[in-house]
Amino acid sequence: MKKQYFCFLVVLALAACQLRAQDNNIFRHYSLSAGVGTTGVTADLGTMASDYVGIRAGIDFMPKFKYSTKLSMSQVNQTHDVDVESIPAELKKVEVKGTLHNSTAHALLDIYPFREHGFHLTVGAYFAKDEKIVTVDCDDQPLMKKLADFNARRGVYADIPLSYGQAAVKLGDYNIMPDENGNASAYINVKKIRPYVGLGFGRAVPGESRFSCLFDMGVQLSGKPKVYNGVNNEQLTSEGAKGEDGGILKAISKVSVYPVVSVRLVGRLF
Repeated sequence: MKKQYFCFLVVLALAACQLRAQDNNIFRHYSLSAGVGTTGVTADLGTMASDYVGIRAGIDFMPKFKYSTKLSMSQVNQTHDVDVESIPAELKKVEVKGTLHNSTAHALLDIYPFREHGFHLTVGAYFAKDEKIVTVDCDDQPLMKKLADFNARRGVYADIPLSYGQAAVKLGDYNIMPDENGNASAYINVKKIRPYVGLGFGRAVPGESRFSCLFDMGVQLSGKPKVYNGVNNEQLTSEGAKGEDGGILKAISKVSVYPVVSVRLVGRLF
C-alpha cells in the first residue's frame, strides 16, 4: 500500500513537471486560506503548479474536544457462561471522559481534470505530532477501587466465586482493567503520517476574482487503531468482551479512516 501510494505521488510529480514546461504561468500566484472542518480550524498557503495542478500546505488546529459517556462492565476470563449479573449494581456503569487530540499539518496536491473548472481530485498526507488521538480517563477513582476490590475477591465481595472471572470497563472490544488503587485509563493511537485521498471544488489560487471558496471532502488513512492501558502503557488486545455503550469512543477504537470535510475562504496574495 505504501509503495503504491509513493509511486502514485511520483507519477503526479512528473506530470506536474511536464505541465510546467508547457505553461509559463507557473508558481506566479499564491494564496492564503482559512476555514473550518472536521480537522478543526485550518489555514494553508497555496499555489498553482499549472492550470491542472495545485499545491497546498498548512496546519489544522483542533482544540482538545472532551466527550463524556458511560461505559458498561464486561466479564473477563470466564470459566463458564456467567453474565454481568454477578457484578454489584453500582459497578455496572462507569462514567468516563474522552479527549480528542487531532491537531495536524498537511501537504496536498490538487489535480484539476478540467482547465476551466474548480473540480479537483486531491492526494497528500496529514502529519500529527504524536500517534495519540484519544485519551480516556475514568475519573471516579473510588468506584474503580471497588471494581479492583471485586476483582481481588476481598472486602465485601470476598464471597464471590472465582468462576465468575474478573470485571473490566469495556471500550469497544477492549477491556480496561483498573490497578489495585483504582486507577484506570486508556489511550488510542493511530499513525503519525496519514495519507489522504479526496475530491472537492475550488482552486488553490482564485482566478479572476481576489477571493473564492474551496470545499474538500475525503478520508485520512489513519491505520488500525491501537488501544493501550494508560496505567502501565501495555497494548490491549481485542477480547470480544460483553457490554455496549461508548458512542464515539467505541467508534474511534475500531475505525481505520478519519473523515475530512472542510470549507475554506481563499484569498489571492498576488
